[in-house]
Amino acid sequence: MLALCAYYEGRVPHNAEAFDHYVETVHLPLVARYPRLRELRYLKGVPRDGVAAKYYLSFELFFDSLEDFQFAAKSAERNLAVEDAKKLASQFEGEIHHVMYELNDVPIAPASI
Repeated sequence: MLALCAYYEGRVPHNAEAFDHYVETVHLPLVARYPRLRELRYLKGVPRDGVAAKYYLSFELFFDSLEDFQFAAKSAERNLAVEDAKKLASQFEGEIHHVMYELNDVPIAPASI
């Protein structure tokens, strides 16, 4: 399995509530239409010990294979989402990183009581 992740490192300087609403109601539904997309996750950074999260948000897109990702990457659905992502970037202060990972599951030990 393959994961493509987008990390928004920084902050939303103006109207973070409107930005978040747009992400959830407009942008993510566009991304969810990618062909051959297996799973989509949206992670929102939370403050820890009173310090803002380094990454404001993250998107994780999962595909069964590199071929499935490449198919999605050439799709009209992705093109729409990429154009829409430019709107997000214009409202964001910081850097946006895209990273691709190969997923490898690691078994965990049963919890002891």
